[in-house]
Amino acid sequence: MKMFNKFICILAFAIAALAHADVVENNIAPSAEKNHQLREHRGSYLSVNWGLSYLSAELNKSNFGYRSGGEYTRPDGRRERTEYYGLNESQESFSAWGFPSIDFRFGMSFGNLVAAHFSFGGGLFKGEGINRKQDYSVTRTIVDNVLESEKKELLGIKDETFDSYGVYGSLGFGFTIYPFRDLTSPLNGFFVGIAGGIEASMARDDVYAQEYCTVGGVFTRFELGKDWWVSDTWSIGVGLSFTKLVYAAENKGEEMSSHVIGLFFRLTRG
Repeated sequence: MKMFNKFICILAFAIAALAHADVVENNIAPSAEKNHQLREHRGSYLSVNWGLSYLSAELNKSNFGYRSGGEYTRPDGRRERTEYYGLNESQESFSAWGFPSIDFRFGMSFGNLVAAHFSFGGGLFKGEGINRKQDYSVTRTIVDNVLESEKKELLGIKDETFDSYGVYGSLGFGFTIYPFRDLTSPLNGFFVGIAGGIEASMARDDVYAQEYCTVGGVFTRFELGKDWWVSDTWSIGVGLSFTKLVYAAENKGEEMSSHVIGLFFRLTRG
């Protein structure tokens, strides 16, 4: 709670300082330039997003290995080989809420229509971790080098559920589009956005601080929201975003997935 109160105080101070800087800038700017840029998306673009996020990540691992086997000749002369394998599967998952999640964007706005920007952000998350392990015995019967049958037998299951915490970070490039440019329209300030880049998340259990469910790769993010002008160049707004891992940096025997849903407030210049 103390950290949250400090965050709110710093944010309020930042907004007041930015508003004062904007007044000074407008007072010294030439009149023609001011009229050209009043409440329009042109020139340099800066946006700070912060809010509440929900992260869900999953890492599946499997290890398949040969254990033993034997071969003999059937009475009909065919060669039969029996092979025994061990299969170990594990599912690590992390579901958590994070506040505040913060995202910084900087770039350029063009034609009072679209902003192209780099972005980087992240957050700390607190939630629940699940670790599920399953062991199997696999028996294969091969006759004359042709697989005749395969039997999979479950040997045991172990489930663990525990409190955990994690971190998430992303770096990317995207576009924010403002389709309604008429200042008299109630839809002025409505925006849609798309971005892509790289992301990574990692979780640790709360008891032993052991790392698990490390997920990363290429993401795609979609968002929409609404801004309201509070000065000639600054606006505040709200939005909703959805980020999904679309290409995972997997090792052999691994499968990764993750998504982040965010409800955010934003302060934007340009």
